[in-house]
Amino acid sequence: MDHNGDHEQKQEKNEKHHAGGIHIGKHDLWMLAGGAVGALALLGLGKATQKMRPAAVGAVKEGYAFKEWISGKAEKFKEDVEDIVAEGVHQYQEDLTSTAGAVKREKNILEKIEKIVEEKLAKMKPAAGEEKV
Repeated sequence: MDHNGDHEQKQEKNEKHHAGGIHIGKHDLWMLAGGAVGALALLGLGKATQKMRPAAVGAVKEGYAFKEWISGKAEKFKEDVEDIVAEGVHQYQEDLTSTAGAVKREKNILEKIEKIVEEKLAKMKPAAGEEKV
């Protein structure tokens, strides 16, 4: 049998069991009870909200104050870290500059020493060459 035929047979069986009147099943009773509880909850919530409003406002105020306090602490921490990084970079650059200056001075000293050594060697070569002759 096709799907429509099955559906028609089920309807016929249901009609046989429900011979007129209103039929309320277990599911319908639960839905009705849930709706009633929901309506009562909404009525009670309106009254409870008015009583709890000052406490809720106070809690929100304290939460906001805490958020502002945390934000201030985080901003201060961020500034401290930025200051430390900037100071570290500055000291690094100073060390690099002083090291570069020291390297230049050492290079100049070594060049002067090399020049003096070359001059002494140049003076020694002709004297050594004269003795061989």
